[in-house]
Amino acid sequence: MPEDASALTVGSATARRGAVAAGWINVPDWPDGADPGTRVPVFVAHGARPGAVLALVAGTHGYEYTSVLALHRVRPRLDPARMTGSVILVHLANPPCFYGRRVYYGPDGKNLNRVYPGAATGTISERIAHAITREVIDRCTHLADMHCGDGNELCRPYSYWVVSGNAAVDAGSRELALAYGLDHIVVDRGRSKDPARSAFTTNTAILRGKPAVTTESGGMGRTDEASVANHERGALSLIAHLGIQDLPSARVERPVWIDRNEVLRSPATGLWQAAVEPMQHLAAGTLVGRLRDPHGTVLHEVRAPFAGIVLYVVTTPPVTEGEPLGGLGAVATTDPA
Repeated sequence: MPEDASALTVGSATARRGAVAAGWINVPDWPDGADPGTRVPVFVAHGARPGAVLALVAGTHGYEYTSVLALHRVRPRLDPARMTGSVILVHLANPPCFYGRRVYYGPDGKNLNRVYPGAATGTISERIAHAITREVIDRCTHLADMHCGDGNELCRPYSYWVVSGNAAVDAGSRELALAYGLDHIVVDRGRSKDPARSAFTTNTAILRGKPAVTTESGGMGRTDEASVANHERGALSLIAHLGIQDLPSARVERPVWIDRNEVLRSPATGLWQAAVEPMQHLAAGTLVGRLRDPHGTVLHEVRAPFAGIVLYVVTTPPVTEGEPLGGLGAVATTDPA
């Protein structure tokens, strides 16, 4: 439901109607300072009139910079005096990973985007997830979790449409994916349906009845203009789509739907050498890459399990057993809706 409060508070940021505020979500130390806490920077633009509340979350993974820079561009475009509804910017969801230049995992060895809804007395990743759930997800009506390939991944631009089985929420999430403007959309029906084990930022919102989308643009720690601009355009387009503010629409009219996707995981620890690039079309059985031991002996040849498009691929050598090597998606022949 659209909010109608005279003020919107996220962490220490409280914005009166028609105003903006910047602040922090405090994540305390636990216990006794042995596991240091952090502060998550947030910005709130509270519209002059009630409407949807869109949360834009950047920097869930520490080496994914494009969305962080994109929100710096979005912020000055927000004019609460002209807004019907509100926007919450989470500029940097995972400061320990960002400042530590960490790929995938926080100082606790956990992936923030796998521990939602988190725990108030858990490790640092779990406490961050708990704080964002409480302060952001529970206060918004719609959400976008903005990603790119991590510091070891090349990624083509695409979005995830998470299908939960809640028809109204799924329809809203589909519209967000289309409105974001990335022309390849992965249909993901495999997320947990248990709110206590929602795991992902987006899934946490969806299981609380709030349409949400995950978006990907960029990778390898780069800050190239095209990848940052994809996120900037997409975020502004979501604001326009929800009727919050009159901004340019980037809605995609002829999306490529990916109705099957699979993460290819490393069967062993070793040195990985990819043989493919993002956006490459592969036949079933095509060589994706080779895994070698430290002496250079080939341990495994990884091949495509089905015909599809390379969504992303790991392009740096070190891999640990069970970690991703890449993602493959099969193009749907009909609209999955």
